[in-house]
Amino acid sequence: MLKAFEFCIPTRGTAVPAGPDWYHEIKYDGFRLLVQRNGDRVRLITKGGCDWTKRYPWIVQAALKNRQKHFVLDGEAVILGVDGYSD
Repeated sequence: MLKAFEFCIPTRGTAVPAGPDWYHEIKYDGFRLLVQRNGDRVRLITKGGCDWTKRYPWIVQAALKNRQKHFVLDGEAVILGVDGYSD
């Protein structure tokens, strides 16, 4: 059974932290989504609580290919151009 999850709220920094305990990501202009998988069911939820599962079927298919059957991912959904960068 999945528990309720809240979005992580990123904060802007002035420098990239160093050390093995730090992770950072590049900020892309996309949509913040929770990807929730519970068995064969995948849902994509926006920060506003909207279900966008049907808008991004390729994300759903990628989540179903993962060997883990139960997980939640918090991240940014972006579409990359042919150059590999978001527009």
